[in-house]
Amino acid sequence: MARIMMHSIFQCPNCFKALKQGERQYFCSSGHSFDIAKKGYVNLLLPSHTGAGTPGDSKEMLQSRREFLDKGYYEGFSNMLNDIVLSTLSIDKDSEESISILDAGCGEGYYICRLKNSLTDFCDSIKTDIYGVDVSKAAIHYASGRDKGIRFAVASNYHIPVLKGTLDCILCSFAPRDEGEFRRILKPKGKLIVASPGARHLYSIREALYESPEEIGQKGTMGEGFTFLEKKKVNYEILLKSKQDILNLFTMTPYSRHAETEPLEKLSEFATEVDINIFVYSARPAGRSFK
Repeated sequence: MARIMMHSIFQCPNCFKALKQGERQYFCSSGHSFDIAKKGYVNLLLPSHTGAGTPGDSKEMLQSRREFLDKGYYEGFSNMLNDIVLSTLSIDKDSEESISILDAGCGEGYYICRLKNSLTDFCDSIKTDIYGVDVSKAAIHYASGRDKGIRFAVASNYHIPVLKGTLDCILCSFAPRDEGEFRRILKPKGKLIVASPGARHLYSIREALYESPEEIGQKGTMGEGFTFLEKKKVNYEILLKSKQDILNLFTMTPYSRHAETEPLEKLSEFATEVDINIFVYSARPAGRSFK
């Protein structure tokens, strides 16, 4: 009986050849194969791609993040991100070409699933080929439960199992970035969209936890392999309306690794800031000097 095969832009993490998708496995022409989990995702993370221990966020952090995001607190940021993707890619509703997008460090899938829905709302005839990778297996397990139409894989952003020059757009929100890998997998005119916390992001949380908090943001800048196009700022206040929402926010952040919850446990409401910078880049043409 002939194998049913589907095209994908995944590549084998062992030999770097193209992976075809079968009913239950991805496989390459060299004979390497990777089982598709019941949830629909594939694990393409090799042991050599990580250090000791379980990589990525813990199940507790992911569960808290999923519950928090599903309450809509970051919906304003997500909407801005979706608008930027639509405007940056200059999507033609009448085009017959498929748009390929990767969420690098997709977590539990909230942002990439909302982006897919936004693209469908914009034009339901748009052909999309959407992928998400994260180093945490638990995160990908959650993400694949959100949308079966997105191809999710367990993988590191430093070893992205995607074929060279196949992506129109990469999203990277609050995740590690590898310029060489991003540059490799983007098409010559591909776009990179990076979201990183601004100086005042969740500042009220830091005020509640620490005596003398500092304004600490993350740079979303890229190196000479990319050309900066624009920067957008997302800034608004959110009011957390229950103790559980407050604790979920705390647990989903890095603060939970080195601070106690005691200052937050007595609160039933809590207001804090969403302050996020979104940077848009284009890949520099191949062969052009980066100096």
